[in-house]
Amino acid sequence: MKVKTMQKMTTLLGLAALSGMALAEPPPFKQFTTELNASLGCKYSKMTPADEFDGQLYGCIAGKAETAKVFVNENKKTGKTLNMKLIWNDWFKEMGYGIHPDKADATRFINVLSQRLSPTHTAQMLKVFEGKAPATFSTEAWTISYTYERGPAIDERKFVFTPK
Repeated sequence: MKVKTMQKMTTLLGLAALSGMALAEPPPFKQFTTELNASLGCKYSKMTPADEFDGQLYGCIAGKAETAKVFVNENKKTGKTLNMKLIWNDWFKEMGYGIHPDKADATRFINVLSQRLSPTHTAQMLKVFEGKAPATFSTEAWTISYTYERGPAIDERKFVFTPK
């Protein structure tokens, strides 16, 4: 019970921090990922350094089975956010963690990200997340696409947030 309360408090504090960031253009990568990391409450997070081809990569992994993930790519030339991906590897066959592990974490990620980047689409995003049909949402600053891919034991459910 206390863990869930702490997760909710962390999410609310993170949303408050993110809400102070103007997102009319791609946000600065470092600021965005720092504030995002505080709001997501990841089990594991890591910053992969830039190399000669690409900018930095922020990764966040959550859940008991570690199937809920957020990745943010940096535009190496501008230092701004290139795109962000929210991925849930939804196990539909029992492989030791139960069926559909970490769904609550993936849903929490959708809520955190959509409330900041596309608040008018939160309900729609949660609905398409349950389904298999691709979808696209657009705001003044972001294009958000949802895809679903069926595998032999895992469904990949993915949102990609791309600044305009």
